[in-house]
Amino acid sequence: MRNTRFSRIMILFLLLAFAVPGFTAEIREIARPDGETDARPPAVWTLHNLSNLWSAFLNYGMFGDPWSNYPSMEWPGGQGSSYLWGGDFWTAVSEPGIPHASCSDYGDWELRPTDGFPTIKLVPGPIALEQSQYGYDDWSTANGETPYGMGIYEYNFGWGTPGFNDFIANHFILTFNSEYNETGLTSLDGLLVAIRGDCDVASIDPVEAAIDDMVYYDGHAIWCNDPDATFEYIFQDGTTASSQDIYTYRQNADSPLDPEDPNNVFYHYNYLGADGIMDNDVDGNGVSDHFTILFRFTDADTIYSVIPENGLLRFADGMPENYWLHNVGDTTYAVVPRNMSVMWDGDGTGSSADDTGEQELNPPVVGFIGWRLMDYWIKKADGTIERPIDVYGVPIPLSHAWWNWESDPGQDAERYAYMWGVFPDNSGQFSGPAYLENWVGNPNTWNARVAQNPGPFPFVYDNPIALGYPVFDYRFLPTMGPVNLESGDSLNVVGGWIVGLGLDGLREAADNMLDAYYRDGGWGVPQLPPTPILFYEAQDGAVHLEWGANAESYSPFGGYNVYRATFAPSNWELVHTVAGAGTYSYTDNTVTNGFPYFYVVCAYDAETMVESTRSNYKQTIQGTPLAVVPSWDTDSNWTENVAVVPNPYRGSAAWEATYFNKIAFINLPAMCNIHIYTLAGNHVITLEHRDYSGEVGTEYWDLVSRNEQDVVSGLYVYRVENETDFTIGKFAIIK
Repeated sequence: MRNTRFSRIMILFLLLAFAVPGFTAEIREIARPDGETDARPPAVWTLHNLSNLWSAFLNYGMFGDPWSNYPSMEWPGGQGSSYLWGGDFWTAVSEPGIPHASCSDYGDWELRPTDGFPTIKLVPGPIALEQSQYGYDDWSTANGETPYGMGIYEYNFGWGTPGFNDFIANHFILTFNSEYNETGLTSLDGLLVAIRGDCDVASIDPVEAAIDDMVYYDGHAIWCNDPDATFEYIFQDGTTASSQDIYTYRQNADSPLDPEDPNNVFYHYNYLGADGIMDNDVDGNGVSDHFTILFRFTDADTIYSVIPENGLLRFADGMPENYWLHNVGDTTYAVVPRNMSVMWDGDGTGSSADDTGEQELNPPVVGFIGWRLMDYWIKKADGTIERPIDVYGVPIPLSHAWWNWESDPGQDAERYAYMWGVFPDNSGQFSGPAYLENWVGNPNTWNARVAQNPGPFPFVYDNPIALGYPVFDYRFLPTMGPVNLESGDSLNVVGGWIVGLGLDGLREAADNMLDAYYRDGGWGVPQLPPTPILFYEAQDGAVHLEWGANAESYSPFGGYNVYRATFAPSNWELVHTVAGAGTYSYTDNTVTNGFPYFYVVCAYDAETMVESTRSNYKQTIQGTPLAVVPSWDTDSNWTENVAVVPNPYRGSAAWEATYFNKIAFINLPAMCNIHIYTLAGNHVITLEHRDYSGEVGTEYWDLVSRNEQDVVSGLYVYRVENETDFTIGKFAIIK
């Protein structure tokens, strides 16, 4: 009977799955946070959760969910540790002496959904496995701000392909809509664009997620001897990037992890002290670690690096058109700067031990989060292309700023200064972008200045630790511009959010994102096999799974891998493999009754063994993971066999301590009441067991009384009764 019922449900599930694209809850409309009721599109959360980096986006120009209802750059996806409290998109222009800035930081809601450009979520999309897109603008006057006609259309792209699954890329298209401009400008002359990241690293830390962070930039401490692009970054004190040695490259000395554990990461810029290792060339190859190396060649041999997760050659199938050639001995390296603002978990001040990375937590906080600029250009109204922030052919941000929560900018003038890289102590000014000489003297860019060492680097506010500041609740702000955007022009900004294991893992993931952008003519990320449509249900001592054949249209199809997780949809364990096509069911008989389980079935590629996403586990309509719990069947001889497990209950047992406090009454009839009393006869609670299928003979109790109080240690009596019979027993609770 059980398998017959299961098959009928499976047929219904398959019909629903084919009828409703995007079966999980990936888009959710909410009340407008700005409180307005005009004709604009609704506020919509879009969730990306098919890669190793999960995050929500709001069509107000916001990244992540500061209200903690959805993942915010959660990494690894599914483990409940978000690296971003909240971020948002900034723009700014200025009339002579009158700055204007538009953003949605901390509830200002200056950017709002644009009429005619609603939120769309595509799975798969024409470019990525997950693709969301929507429009927003600055021309609402409800908040009392002065609009300057800035319209933004945003695309977000995510992939599940190994090697390409630790980033979510963004493509912003900005237009000047002069009919909504209420400034004195006739074009957006001196327009700036920025990404704010308030990265609390990370939410799994219950004590200091926000106040023990560090922040830096990756892409400025560079040098090159290309005859057509010769330069070197010089710090404010005169130190050159190639000679800097003020940091100790090492692991956390107080880490509880084995030195060989991958989570025991090395830190480049976390500990002050010279160690003889050049800070910006740790491997000693003569090339700045702040560079993305596209390839290298010696004599006639061109060598590309390998993406270890998938075996593909990085940049062999596409790379930036312009790059620099840096020679070290007989080897020439093709390089571009990484252009990335970065944050990570530092050593909190609340303990004498070094808690950098919170490496005792599960998962540890050893991810580094960043946002990288990859491309930036203007398509003019006549179709021509301008590249206004290129230096030696490569786009370079204007500035990298950071500040702590005590200095959050509340006025347009403050935001404008941060974007221009006007830092509180005037540091980070010696080296800066070479293109600014073209803007000096423009009354709309009155902050433009020429650095003493102009080159392909932004104004960079240095690492807080190097400036004598402690760990704290920081934000970063990479800014791009200035540009002149006229009516009919479109400014394109391409970058993305990345989280990786340590700084080295972040750099590798950021380089993989750049590879994806240029691969096979643009975003040529290899496809994954389709995710099988899956249904499963718990039985007595087993979980039975059935799936559809939809993945077998993929070529070359290899088969299926069945994974199981306990307690949460993470740390997946391979429990079964099916080679080839034609098998669509499996029964896992190795489970334990009473434990919560999650399952996924992945199709895999016959040649590369790359799998489909691990995303087809049970979820509620809101997208919340839903466990199945194998339970004891009903028992016709229940008066003799009813029992309590575990008995006695011990609070330190793995079942209770790991999941939640509970006991189970097993071998029950389908319909009965369970009355629980203290040994003194006081009524604790009555549980109503109702199973209309007639198959489930288990009822769980969370050890909370009818008065909503946790019960205490002691001996308890239970009476199980239905309309025709009853049985009495005892159980003990030891806390």
